[in-house]
Amino acid sequence: MKAVFVDMGETLVKFKPKYHENVIASLKSLNIEVEPRLVYRSLMRQWAEKHFPEPNVGLSNVDFKDLFFKMGMSIPDEKIKELESKSFLSSEYDLYDDAIDFLEGVRKMGLKVVMITNTTPKVHEIVKNLNLMRYLDGIVASCDVGIMKPHPKIFYRAVEVAGSSGIHVGDSYEIDVLGAKRAYLDAILLDREGFYPEIKENKVKNLIEALDIIKGKINCP
Repeated sequence: MKAVFVDMGETLVKFKPKYHENVIASLKSLNIEVEPRLVYRSLMRQWAEKHFPEPNVGLSNVDFKDLFFKMGMSIPDEKIKELESKSFLSSEYDLYDDAIDFLEGVRKMGLKVVMITNTTPKVHEIVKNLNLMRYLDGIVASCDVGIMKPHPKIFYRAVEVAGSSGIHVGDSYEIDVLGAKRAYLDAILLDREGFYPEIKENKVKNLIEALDIIKGKINCP
C-alpha cells in the first residue's frame, strides 16, 4: 500500500450547516419531523444509486419522492415540489480539527494522498482557500471526471493518479466504503456522528483513529 485516498466533505472539510442538516431544516419548515440518522442514511442510499452528476454541477439532485419512500413516508406533491426548488449546499466551510494532523501523518509515512470527492466545481476554490493542495498529490472530483462515487471508475482514476493502490477514507458506507471495495480497495468508514451503529469493522470516530489503522496496515508483514 503506497497511497491513501480521502473524501472531502464531512471527512476533511466541515460544511456549515451540513447538507443533511439543511434538508432537515427544510423539512421542519414544512412541519415534517424526521430523525437525523434516517435522513442521512436515506440520502446516502439514494446517492449510491446515482453514478453520473448533473451537467456542470458535479452532483445529482435529490429526488424527494424517492427519498420519502426510502424513509417510509408519504408526502403531498406540493411539499415535494417546494423542497425540490431549494438548494441545500452550504457556502460556509472549514477544516475539521483532525484534518491537518491526519494529512501530515499520512505524508510522514511516505504515502501519497489523493482526494476522491463528489462535489461541485467549487472544490478547487475550497482546496485553495484551505491550503490543502500542499498535502495532496491529486484531486479526482466528480465535477471534473463526470462520474460519482460509488462507481468504481472514479476510484480507478484515483489509483492512476496515485500510481498505486491503497486505502480509502470517507464518511459514507454506501458511497465511500462500498465504492472503494467495488474497485478492490480497502476502506475505512469515518462515522463522526454515530450514524452507522451496525458497522463494526474498520470504523472510526475521527481521523486520528483512521491514521492508527493505516499505520497498522503498513506495519503488517
